[in-house]
Amino acid sequence: MTRALTVVTNSQLTCFRRCQREHYYSYILGYRTHEDSEALRFGTLWHVGLEQWWLGRGLEAALEAGTRGAIDAYEAARVRVLLRGYDARWGHEAHVVVGVEREFYAPLTNPETGEASPTYRLGGKLDVLLQDRFVEHKTTSEDIGLGSIYWRRLTLDPQVSTYYAGARSLGHEVHGCIYDVVRKPAQRPRKAVPALDAEGERIVVNGAGDRVLTKDNKRWRVSPDAAKGYVLSTREETPEEYEARMAEEIAERPDHYYQRGEVVRLEEDEHEAALDAWHLVQSMDTGRRLGAFPRNPEACLRYGRVCQFLDVCTRVTTLEDPARFHRVSNVHPELEQA
Repeated sequence: MTRALTVVTNSQLTCFRRCQREHYYSYILGYRTHEDSEALRFGTLWHVGLEQWWLGRGLEAALEAGTRGAIDAYEAARVRVLLRGYDARWGHEAHVVVGVEREFYAPLTNPETGEASPTYRLGGKLDVLLQDRFVEHKTTSEDIGLGSIYWRRLTLDPQVSTYYAGARSLGHEVHGCIYDVVRKPAQRPRKAVPALDAEGERIVVNGAGDRVLTKDNKRWRVSPDAAKGYVLSTREETPEEYEARMAEEIAERPDHYYQRGEVVRLEEDEHEAALDAWHLVQSMDTGRRLGAFPRNPEACLRYGRVCQFLDVCTRVTTLEDPARFHRVSNVHPELEQA
């Protein structure tokens, strides 16, 4: 019986490049934390919504799908406003869609010999497959203006090259990648919005929390006075107000939030990416064989987020802590056949 090839994904290779110890915990042992980061959760919601949009099922279907797993009404509002803006920004463009969320498996080839690995194969999922190109969706908090570091870095991104190979494995010879990037709004719901009465007037209260009248006692005071201890009564911004504020912001600066760029790979680019992937997998194999998984302290904090395994590496806790970690049987949950 032929042994199934081990699947290696771009996410896995990225993790290995970042920190071999993190890769060991995540992809060899299969541990995950119970908590999903906001960035990962939002990215998932965004992909689910865009899947419906690109399938041609309409904006309302995209809104319903994209907000279904939101953690609260504010997160749902962010997804809705971005999807509506996306539809307004790109809805007029005509594309012939061949497939959406198309899973692929391609040979991991030694670029020096042309031979495929007898042990490993590449796996992934194309967000959108067009007739002669594919679309890759990304969400980010970085500057996505044309000419920014974000776009310059794409010239080195191996994922695009891997997905060229993935498209060919599905029988499609593609000639370009449309990198479809959305910048997440930095604005958060306001915690202190002035409270208004039924007439729309601001409410000023004293230290006891009682509403304050003007000096002549004829109307309610609407301005604070720190010396007298008079402060504005406030409340949290509602999800509806937050959504309206975000919609106005995005409508004023659509290019700040939505960008697309064509990423082309020359033959030499694909060769270099294949060489990178081949040697990374050989290093992964060597580490597994020797039981050596070096740590990378520079990766403990990235983009303001602490690595999920930092407490394990620093011996604050262990992987066996059921309150923090669990093991998964499939380390590639995005793939059905992995």
